[in-house]
Amino acid sequence: MKKSNEESQGLLPREAENLRLNKSRHHGRRRFDLGLSPSFASLSIFLMLLSTIVVVTVDIAYRAQLLHDRAMRTLPTDALRFEERPEWSQPIQHPWSLEPSDELDAAWDDLLYPLNIRVTGDELDMLGQNKTNRLQINRGDYLGVLGALHYLHCLNNIRKVIHWDYYESRTPDDLWKTAFGKGHSDHCIDSIRQTLMCRANTQIITAEWVDYDNDLGGREARSDTVTTCVNWESLDNWARQRALRKGNFSYRPRPFKITKTNDTEETNEEPKGPE
Repeated sequence: MKKSNEESQGLLPREAENLRLNKSRHHGRRRFDLGLSPSFASLSIFLMLLSTIVVVTVDIAYRAQLLHDRAMRTLPTDALRFEERPEWSQPIQHPWSLEPSDELDAAWDDLLYPLNIRVTGDELDMLGQNKTNRLQINRGDYLGVLGALHYLHCLNNIRKVIHWDYYESRTPDDLWKTAFGKGHSDHCIDSIRQTLMCRANTQIITAEWVDYDNDLGGREARSDTVTTCVNWESLDNWARQRALRKGNFSYRPRPFKITKTNDTEETNEEPKGPE
């Protein structure tokens, strides 16, 4: 009987130990389950998605800023000045109001004096321009044309086409097809169309009745808009310092031969820039 009591007492510690181990396992499982609870998992996924969105957004914004900076980067930026003035005025100011004449042509020639300018290779790299097969001049520089002057050059050509009755007899036979023919005129018109749509002016122009007859049936366009404009003198001064004038530079040979369209003859004749 005594032995039986001892055996019973000996089993109690084992049962107590088993109970302690079971509780320990249960608490450990609870701690492990808490680490994978649905609420914690959802929070982790949300934070991962949020961090991904932030990283992608910052990357897109950075790339967009790079593209914007490149688009806004121009060579004469530091030389430019700006001014507040009416966007345009009526009537047309002298000398632009003149009929076709030597005086008007001289004004246009002076306006377009720095049409072709010298640009260095480093400057083209800064602008992100591809230099492959680009027209080079002496000293290894490149032929460049300011956008504004290119469009003014086109306007001047269209002006001459409109007044062809005056300019036909004053235009050499070898020039009229290349400068004033349909192909070049179409190029000019579409170049102006594209740049106007790219830099769309959103100001409002109104119309006013006038007490005299005109081509608009007694009406005239009016604009009271005052806007920020480039001070033309600042741009003109910058461009004139780089202007390429005939006789003061030469073209480097083209990197390949071309075939004339009329007689399929190969040639390495000197290329021509915008005139």
